[in-house]
Amino acid sequence: MPQKHSILIVDDERSYLDILVSILQTDYRVIVSKTGEEALQRVASGPLPDLILLDVAMPGIDGYETCRRLKLDAATRDIPVVFLTAKDDVDAEAHGLNLGAVDYITKPISAATVRARIRTHLALRQARKELTDQNERLEQRVRERTQKLRRMSADMAVTEERERRRLAQELHDGPIQRLTLSKIQLGRLRAATDPAQHRAFDDLNQTIDTAVGEMRTLLIQLSPPILYELGLAPALEWLAESVMKPQGIVCEVKTDGGDAGLSEDINVFLFQAIRELMINIVKHAGARHAQVELRSEPAELVVAVSDDGAGFDAEHMFEQSKSGGFGLFSVRERLSMLGGTLAVQSKGGAVVTLSIPVEDTEQSG
Repeated sequence: MPQKHSILIVDDERSYLDILVSILQTDYRVIVSKTGEEALQRVASGPLPDLILLDVAMPGIDGYETCRRLKLDAATRDIPVVFLTAKDDVDAEAHGLNLGAVDYITKPISAATVRARIRTHLALRQARKELTDQNERLEQRVRERTQKLRRMSADMAVTEERERRRLAQELHDGPIQRLTLSKIQLGRLRAATDPAQHRAFDDLNQTIDTAVGEMRTLLIQLSPPILYELGLAPALEWLAESVMKPQGIVCEVKTDGGDAGLSEDINVFLFQAIRELMINIVKHAGARHAQVELRSEPAELVVAVSDDGAGFDAEHMFEQSKSGGFGLFSVRERLSMLGGTLAVQSKGGAVVTLSIPVEDTEQSG
């Protein structure tokens, strides 16, 4: 058998208590209190009722104050409160509804009215509860799917980087090596030919050197070897030299060694993100000095990239990034997948701060 709903009746008049109990006890589990204080103690110490019938005029704290206190408590604020009153007063009814009551029943009491009102408000409460539960389940599903999509996206990013590294390796071991070998063979042919033809060999050698240089640049852009061979800090030093210095920007790289234990995937992400920030400085800041700082803090690694340039409109930065103005939108999204955060300050220059949980980075390795 389904469990009966419980109704708490709060009224100091014995006659009305007896009437209400007789009306409701067949269909509901009835609890009785004669004062507002007693009612508050009951709901605080025992199982919560499913609905409260609350008399307005009582000794001690009246029904309005009792209702106000019930609605202030997170544990009881959702219990439907129906006022019982001997006065047919529109202003008093409005006051009670403003306090959070769901209905008014005027004395003398009609048994049919009491039963109908209680059924209605219990049904409404049940419907609200089912809707809330359904929303919570849907929100949980959304959270789970969001996490799944983030993991998939992170995995795709890792897979993409591994593919870039594979292509870089193939570029190094294949075309670059073959071109280098071709240059050696071309040198041997040059030595065995008429000096009058050496100019053509020299031009061809120069073409090969240019092609090899372009391929090495492409190789570094695909997957910088220094990052894998020496680590993040030396790779950032190289990045400052290759990206910032040619533009006349002095860039200092500072680290306390907290990046030493990071996984390869996180190193790659940070390298790519900092490179994007450096490119932003070159393109948009008009800066003369910049700094990249990596520091370890409790449970996280913090990366701060700052410059003394003109700054930018941080409020619209991410909208611009979607259209290609800045490249921070994708950085923020990937950082979010890793459980990190991105903060921007733009006053008297700009500071972009990336924070990554250290525990997450260790697990990802």
